Amino acid sequence: MSTILLTDPEQRASLAAARSLARGGHRVVTLGASRGLAGASRAVSRHVSVRPDVLRQPTALREATARAVRDHAVDVVIPVTDAASAALLGAEACIGARIAGPSAEAYARASDKAGLLRIAEACGVRVPRQHTLQRMNDPWPEALHGALVVKPSRSVVEVGGQSVRLGVRFAANAAAARTIVAEHAPEAYPLLLQERTIGDGVGVFLLRSGGATRLAFAHRRLREKPPAGGVSTYREAVAVPPALQSVCEALLDRLEYEGAAMLEFKEDRKGGEVVLMEINARLWGSLQLAIDAGVDFPNALVAMTLGQPLPPVSPPRVGVRTVWEFGELDHMIALARRSAAALDLPPDVPVGWGAALRALLDHRLGDRPEVFRWSDPQPFIAEALRWLRRA
Repeated sequence: MSTILLTDPEQRASLAAARSLARGGHRVVTLGASRGLAGASRAVSRHVSVRPDVLRQPTALREATARAVRDHAVDVVIPVTDAASAALLGAEACIGARIAGPSAEAYARASDKAGLLRIAEACGVRVPRQHTLQRMNDPWPEALHGALVVKPSRSVVEVGGQSVRLGVRFAANAAAARTIVAEHAPEAYPLLLQERTIGDGVGVFLLRSGGATRLAFAHRRLREKPPAGGVSTYREAVAVPPALQSVCEALLDRLEYEGAAMLEFKEDRKGGEVVLMEINARLWGSLQLAIDAGVDFPNALVAMTLGQPLPPVSPPRVGVRTVWEFGELDHMIALARRSAAALDLPPDVPVGWGAALRALLDHRLGDRPEVFRWSDPQPFIAEALRWLRRA
């Protein structure tokens, strides 16, 4: 039995990983500002509490992680968020445990959205039409038209010694995009301006080691939060398209990437081609779906990190669906209360109470709840209380 430390227990990926690792015979410790979802689970044997500001300061987070490793005889640390990954990857010597993830250099390459899309295009992967603003006051591109996406090239930047998370913004036209760009601080640059791709989200999930794929999985996003695009709230396991998997493998090879990764695509409804949006170089929010479909990324990732044989692998069960309960509720409330324009949705997408009711009735009897489990109900209760405080 190994002891595994998971950062950021408020994340659903941490909860899914904790449950999976405990079933695999590991002892699980979490580290975060609160117990969150994972820390409330019976799968976790110990929670290490740190001040919230520690999570935003890379040096402080490395020091807190090193103390937790010493105090609890941790063998493997899994950084769950981008902020934790940026702080911990490559810091094994000072932390005193193995870090489950890509090298710091491969993580940086995969997380640099501007550089990633250039490499992807060279590998034959279709990417959105885009322009990069390297710094404030760069000339505005006249070649981009219609709805645009303003996307920082990195999800997390360091400002004044603290990690700051940056998000994607939608703009109906170039004028709106200019307004959004003007709101960004200098540290957010480079900024990507992309022509918006409308279509269903497709995720390809791979575990790579030694230049080979050890695990492969794919899902189709059925709904997201916010509705225009974000984290998936309802999704279905699908067969991994062989051609798309080959493209993903070639891209990760170019990045010299080993570890678990989610490659996020959109299927352009204009032409049907899949367009690469980004790579999540860490565990992802819909991890529970892969586990429910029989693809156990957390235990395989730990085995790979420790140099052990991987657990037996079975083909994924296609058609399995999971629903993030409160994410779906937020999706339906947004549809009921806000207009398509306010939600950054195309004008032909239905909204209102009728659309919210159709989303509710779309669920199937066999759908699996992501957070609630009869054998481990406390995380659901913790999330319900958090949701009610926010509502």
